[in-house]
Amino acid sequence: MKTHFLRPREVPELQIWAEVFIFTALALGLPVLFNAEDPFWTQGGFSWPVLGPLLVALRYGFSKGFISILVLLVGQLLLLQANVLASQSEFNINAMIGYIIVIMITGEFRDVWERTNQQQSIQLEYVSDRLETFTRQYHLISSSHDRIEQMLAGHTLSLRESLQAVRTSIGKLKERRLDSAADVIINLFLEYGALEKAGLYKVEKNKILESPLAVIGKMNPPVTSDPLVIAMFEEKELVSVKDSKASLGISNYHIAIPLIDVNDNIYAAILVEKIQFFALKDNTLTLLAVMAGHIGDLLRHEITNPVMNIEETPYFTQQVKRANKEAKRYNIASHLLKIKANKISEESRQLMDYLTEARRGLDVYLYDNEKQTLLLLMPMTDELEKSGFIARVDSWSKERTGKNLAELEIIIEQQMALPISNDNIKRLVALS
Repeated sequence: MKTHFLRPREVPELQIWAEVFIFTALALGLPVLFNAEDPFWTQGGFSWPVLGPLLVALRYGFSKGFISILVLLVGQLLLLQANVLASQSEFNINAMIGYIIVIMITGEFRDVWERTNQQQSIQLEYVSDRLETFTRQYHLISSSHDRIEQMLAGHTLSLRESLQAVRTSIGKLKERRLDSAADVIINLFLEYGALEKAGLYKVEKNKILESPLAVIGKMNPPVTSDPLVIAMFEEKELVSVKDSKASLGISNYHIAIPLIDVNDNIYAAILVEKIQFFALKDNTLTLLAVMAGHIGDLLRHEITNPVMNIEETPYFTQQVKRANKEAKRYNIASHLLKIKANKISEESRQLMDYLTEARRGLDVYLYDNEKQTLLLLMPMTDELEKSGFIARVDSWSKERTGKNLAELEIIIEQQMALPISNDNIKRLVALS
């Protein structure tokens, strides 16, 4: 319950003036009733009538107290002039001036106290607001941190792992059509992208078809005029609200992801209306973009055999172009190696068979059995990993045949870090 006596700032102005009038009237009238012989209390040692204006000054400040004491003194003079008071009553002007000064000092003290109190209240309100904001943000970050820990505890967000999952999941499908693969695709993005509301839509002639093939959560109809969607078709790559090219207007989506092959053909688009905020960071966006590109290639090409023969050269070329594009766009380290046996022997065949068996999950091989030439595409492999791979092959050769690569006349004819030019890709893939 609010108590006006303890909080004078909340008292209505009409009530303030009523209280000023009442206290002043009591200070003027009570002495006349109870001490008519000496209403000014000049003989009693203390002028009790001044107590009314004093209370007014303490409660409402200088101006109200000053008005109250003046009204009291004027009222006493009028009563004296009207012969209401005894003629022997003495009006001590010096005492009255002193009372006025006391009331003025009291009122000023109250005003200073009130200003100080207001300033401290404002500071307290500001600090309380900041503390509340900090507390909310702390709990939000703490909760998000716990969720991240729970998520990462059972699932390491790995680009290599996600692409391996993409190949495995798409490869298991009986038919590599978009409509039959839609649920598998959206579930992969749900697992690795922390999506909360998203839809997979078919794209024809750079236009999104309204009916979704698969959804996460309840999606609204697609907005083809959305700035994020327009930017996706223009850039032919993943676009998020963080990108400057998508800042032409307010978007309904957080991310727009095209399922696009290496030739920039868009087969479908994933429009994300809601994503967990901690997932909207660069490494997650890169992962989603690379996943989308690989899915686009897998939808276009039926071949998924990672060890290809000479007849499958066009598909291997597409894989190299995909890795080259990712190295250019996202700075993902990849290497292309050309291993050739200058002297074909049983030992060299054993080594080539070993390379096929020891192939890492994402590596793609193009093997010419007659010429004993092997092209190795090593996506997401830096210089150290490439050197380690060559060292392991050389060590295996020494252990199994008693000869290292040089002694078997098997050479690493080319080893290139992507990105490289298209001419170099054509020259290497020719296996000449």
